[in-house]
Amino acid sequence: MNFDVHIFGEGFHRFVQQEMDWFTVPLGIIFHVLAFLVLLMVFIYGNRARKVFTVYFALNWLFLFGFWGVYGFIYWAQIGPVYLATFIMTPILLGFIAAAWIKECFNPSIDLDFRKVPVGRYMILLIVLWGFWYPTYIYGEGFTFSWRDLLLSNFGLMPCPTTMVALGIFTLKYPAGNRRLFKLLTAFALVIGPPTVAAGWYPDIPLIMIGLYGLILIISYDFILMPRSR
Repeated sequence: MNFDVHIFGEGFHRFVQQEMDWFTVPLGIIFHVLAFLVLLMVFIYGNRARKVFTVYFALNWLFLFGFWGVYGFIYWAQIGPVYLATFIMTPILLGFIAAAWIKECFNPSIDLDFRKVPVGRYMILLIVLWGFWYPTYIYGEGFTFSWRDLLLSNFGLMPCPTTMVALGIFTLKYPAGNRRLFKLLTAFALVIGPPTVAAGWYPDIPLIMIGLYGLILIISYDFILMPRSR
């Protein structure tokens, strides 16, 4: 079977629509409300809100692994082996990310103290907002921009916008914090973002952008600045 990008794009759109039909009400709404409250607590209380932040995203990624990992594997296997092969990195990466979140619950290392963050880094909050809002996109037609998506979007239900939010928060403090989780989220953005955009799913363009930014931070601190300081 030859790979057809249009079949992949249509299949991806149907998969997303199926999830929205099943889970937007009430689970998607719950994810939005809880995430807003958790992030508000983080920016007010810093590391004192670390436990609730970690538990929330651990539960969120367990759901993402269940639907996009386990069910996603079954879904794409039915469409065809070549499409499953294209999708296969999603469940693998989601499994590693979910495990890293669970480990973080028991061995906390995330740093959420934003009092000394360089001002320029706060620009990344634009991508965090995009991930939380994640405007409705009709495959092959375009965006439907509506403020209702601040409550009813794919955030929490899809790994891509959820990664934009979590990775965006982590970039504010890198290299402080859970560097393994940071690198896993960066890898997800760079591995999953380009194929979905190439298939015509344009809401994930900021996912590639934040993945590239995360990669720049990793290279800068892990391979350039820190080796010189040793």
